[in-house]
Amino acid sequence: MVDSSDLSPAGTRRDFLQRAGAMGLGALLPGAALAMPATASDFAEMDATALAEAIRARRVHPVEALDAAIARAEAVLPDINCFSEKLYDRARKQALATKRFVEPFTGVPFLMKDEEDLARTRVHFGSRLDRVAPIARRDGPMAAAIGRAGFNVLARTTMSEFGALPTSETLAYGITRNPWALDHTPGGSSGGSAAAVAAGIVPMAHAADGAGSIRIPASNCGLIGLKPSRGRVPDAPGHLAQLDLTEPLCISRTVRDTANFLASVELRQNGVYPPVGCVDGPSSRRLRVGLLIGGLSGTLPDKDVLMALDATYKVLKDHGHQVREVKWPFDTKAFLADFTQIYLLEGAQLKRYLLSATKLDAQHLAELIEPASAAISAMGDLISPASADQALGRVGAYAKGYFGVFEKVDVLMSPVLLKPPVKIGEINGSLPLGTLASRLNGYADYTMAQNAFGGPAISLPTYWTAEGLPIGVQFAGRLGDERTLLELAFELEQAVPWAKRHPPVWAPARVASRA
Repeated sequence: MVDSSDLSPAGTRRDFLQRAGAMGLGALLPGAALAMPATASDFAEMDATALAEAIRARRVHPVEALDAAIARAEAVLPDINCFSEKLYDRARKQALATKRFVEPFTGVPFLMKDEEDLARTRVHFGSRLDRVAPIARRDGPMAAAIGRAGFNVLARTTMSEFGALPTSETLAYGITRNPWALDHTPGGSSGGSAAAVAAGIVPMAHAADGAGSIRIPASNCGLIGLKPSRGRVPDAPGHLAQLDLTEPLCISRTVRDTANFLASVELRQNGVYPPVGCVDGPSSRRLRVGLLIGGLSGTLPDKDVLMALDATYKVLKDHGHQVREVKWPFDTKAFLADFTQIYLLEGAQLKRYLLSATKLDAQHLAELIEPASAAISAMGDLISPASADQALGRVGAYAKGYFGVFEKVDVLMSPVLLKPPVKIGEINGSLPLGTLASRLNGYADYTMAQNAFGGPAISLPTYWTAEGLPIGVQFAGRLGDERTLLELAFELEQAVPWAKRHPPVWAPARVASRA
């Protein structure tokens, strides 16, 4: 066994490989053969769970894992542009200082979406306000949990400005592209995290979901994206005191990584729900699956999304699950009108926070943010307190109808989006507001309900189009029932082994070709 205390900063990488070369390495993916990685590209075939196991067993050192991730990042960043800030020196210091090898993910390279406070760094929110944003004095709640789990953050990832849009194209950081097709979006708002994981830079990255911002990029990039129940994991208070729409978690390539991440960060004391704990495989329980086809607006998805639903439906039926079509169990048009008001209110509250945090005046703030962000906050200011209270009050009634359907079904299945990933330029914050609203209505139409009602939902990459674009299918569950969603995800992963599929922009291949 190699003792990390014997490794000096100078020569760490070379000496560690010489001493560890004959030891073998843990499974690259569930069921894979043992092998010792010799290059940065080999590390990328491992999921975060396997890499953590290898680091704890001293078969890989955190410095090795970090250097490999950095090499992969540098190989693809010019194409996909998924980092808003590199934190390589910070991460290297942490890797060299690692002495304890007991945390669930000790030394595993990781990425932080650019909306979570990270001590001694600025949070950028995908905005040109980054230079006037304050430096965080301490980690945010999720960043602290990520640190306790042992992850090593090497960069911040790009996002739509303030997380408002389902793409990641900003005036501040440019266009983030999808590794499966560079002329298409990876989604948003957690688009940088999804692009990085899909391209093989890291096996898993932080993400957060306020109206689909985990599930949409997971769907667009062929990944797993779980939005947990409200109150399941540590989170900073939202800008809207009456209703917190956003929950953080991660985006990953394997179900076990998402399950193990949730187990490592969930609230175990004073939480809203009993801990999920370890979920390590499928259940023998056969589920009653309710199939929602039309969106909240009543719009039907395009043919590729219908084919994704049909393919997943057949897998579920073949495995003994009961699937039947259901309808949305509440007034969806009224819900969308109220959710729009709530979203605008949150934008107005965010503007007030930014004015306070940056010490800018309103005119200077408006000059720096994107037109869509300015319009959202301005419209939010126009909503009267009485109208806001009424909209927020009706959410409880919609939620009662939504969760009532789980008396007859165990999970709800639906698309994540109305169509496959849209092309770059179709949806961004510089478009006229009317054009932007029209395009959003024809794209994102399923994911907002779980944010408003607080229930869990997961996007699973069960289908690819003939053009090679991923399409995710969403499964939603009862409040606090992440376990059922993860057990079903394990079963579908076995039936449709997506983790071994690689996009055309695959960092490990590029690193290997340069070696």
